[in-house]
Amino acid sequence: MKKGILAISIGLGVAGLVLGLGGCGFLFPKQEPVHFYMPALSPDGTKLVYLDQGGDSYDIFLLDLTTGEERQLTRNSFNEMYLSWSPDGTRIVYMAAQEKNNLDIFVLDIETGEVYRLTTDKATDVNPNWSASGRIVFNSDRDGEWAVYAINPDGTGLERLTPSRPKEEK
Repeated sequence: MKKGILAISIGLGVAGLVLGLGGCGFLFPKQEPVHFYMPALSPDGTKLVYLDQGGDSYDIFLLDLTTGEERQLTRNSFNEMYLSWSPDGTRIVYMAAQEKNNLDIFVLDIETGEVYRLTTDKATDVNPNWSASGRIVFNSDRDGEWAVYAINPDGTGLERLTPSRPKEEK
């Protein structure tokens, strides 16, 4: 199967899945809000973070599974996405477009509510995942092509992990 046909097939499949789940406020703003979206369970299994309709955007919420207490962790005019817990369960990494057309990676301290902007490059930084080693991996097009990068939670030690691919002829 040619790559273009495969991409269209995958795209239609994802669109069908999203529509089948009742729509998504990220893709279809006129749809009903999606609740408990993009959930991530804490390493000890006692807490759940997820996205839910805050005010004008999807914000991060925390649900204590032992007490049932729910707490809104962010209150922004922009959407946060792709939540991942730190190995010690004290912080969350996520991506957001704090500035128009610039997705970056952020770290949120669960206890204090302090937010630290991890990346500030004009490139698109997306899909963060906190690894068991303590480093955060994410995708970025900062070198003119998509690749996987790792960074320490304090913003130091940025490292490209994946090699370049040969450019495809069109």
